Amino acid sequence: MNEILLLDDLKFEIRRSKRRKTLGLTVDRGGELVVHAPVTASKAELERWVQRKLLWVHQKIALKKEMEGSSHQPEFVSGETISYLGRNYRLKLVDNQNKPLRFNGHWFYLRKTDRPYAPSHFRKWYLETGTPWLRRRVGSWEPKAGATPSLISLRDLGFKWGSCGKNRNLFFNWRLLQLPLRLVDYVIVHELVHLLERNHTPEFRRIMDRVLPDWRERKAELELGWKQYSAFRT
Repeated sequence: MNEILLLDDLKFEIRRSKRRKTLGLTVDRGGELVVHAPVTASKAELERWVQRKLLWVHQKIALKKEMEGSSHQPEFVSGETISYLGRNYRLKLVDNQNKPLRFNGHWFYLRKTDRPYAPSHFRKWYLETGTPWLRRRVGSWEPKAGATPSLISLRDLGFKWGSCGKNRNLFFNWRLLQLPLRLVDYVIVHELVHLLERNHTPEFRRIMDRVLPDWRERKAELELGWKQYSAFRT
């Protein structure tokens, strides 16, 4: 049975780990609230710690609701712009072509009969085009960060831009391919540094300062500009 903490009309799932030494709190893609804790942490200690985080939690929940209600949803009509690595490219609907969707470096071409399925076609294009590109980009940062992942995968991560999983696996949101390159690099470096330091500790920040000195500015730009950079849903 999952360990649950109820505070301020919010339900927090407590996940304990023998390897964890500090407390952490995440708002998962579906809005689930998760407290990450050492096995030795008492319920009273968790309550006091979460109580101090309630304002932050409510802000995150409000932001997610706003994102769900106002993120840009393309209509996939001729002349509309689609973002790729921070640049906007025009979309043109065509009568005939071999593939449902193609990109020539200047224009996206979408077959008219496939317009109802456009979100799926674009998602597939980002995954197929972005996966090899992203692996090369991560590789260019590995020597600077001093960390090498076992796996690099592009997938749907909901509201997360990136994630550091078990066994040194790094996962990135396919929507990352819509961001400007400087913000893509911030997400890449952030996850690489997590291979060295799992939590957002002073040591984590020290490594980030060494690898990407202006990471705080890039982080703020990403957080403040989420509406501009949010992608269509599939």
